[in-house]
Amino acid sequence: MLTAKHVPNRTRARIIILLGAPGSGKGTQGAWLSRKLGIPCLSTGEILRGEAKRNTPAGFRLRQLLATGALVDDEMACAVVGARLRKGPRVKGLILDGFPRTIQQAQFLDSLLSELGLSRPVVVHLDISADGLLRRLTGRRQCAACGEVYNLSSRPSSRGSRCENDGGALIQRDDDTEEVILRRLKEFDAYSAPLIEYYEGVSYRRIAADREPKAISAELLEVLEPAFDPRSETLTEVRPAFSGAA
Repeated sequence: MLTAKHVPNRTRARIIILLGAPGSGKGTQGAWLSRKLGIPCLSTGEILRGEAKRNTPAGFRLRQLLATGALVDDEMACAVVGARLRKGPRVKGLILDGFPRTIQQAQFLDSLLSELGLSRPVVVHLDISADGLLRRLTGRRQCAACGEVYNLSSRPSSRGSRCENDGGALIQRDDDTEEVILRRLKEFDAYSAPLIEYYEGVSYRRIAADREPKAISAELLEVLEPAFDPRSETLTEVRPAFSGAA
């Protein structure tokens, strides 16, 4: 098995996992962290929604799954992330939004990172109440063209029903209706407890997400920025800690 020290000319890239229920702010904070830290953010949800638009048997099956809010199976999710992480060129880090969602996916990721000579991921858990999620998700709107996310209450577009970036129409996703949200929350509660237990005590940080996005961003930066060494482009360990109310 390869390790980082056996691979010439490779920086010890580090993976950051954003863990949280649908609507906890993973997409918003992942995009912000990507710009701030200079590393890409991989949203498995966006990739799968793109695949769902294709007129293929897999695309048709994905459309049905996403419309009902059901989770994509482990095999498909692991294939998407595995293909991305194996692609070059090697970068100094990567943010994962929406993966892993099960113990099986977490074990796959650990195995893949070990294969690539990388350390276990840093896990940041964005923890938000059920009421907060309902308010946030039913008001969420996304640009049909570029994917930029807005919220009718917390972050409305200055252009009304159009995207500020490119003027694209702002739409409500099929999985943002109250019925689907409640189903997804129930599923998240079922799978999140063992996943949190799997990562606790390694490089795990819980952050209260029932706050304004700027406050969450500030704490994320406080947690992650000191771990970067700009001279070697290496992520060092983040001490496990708890922040905010559960």
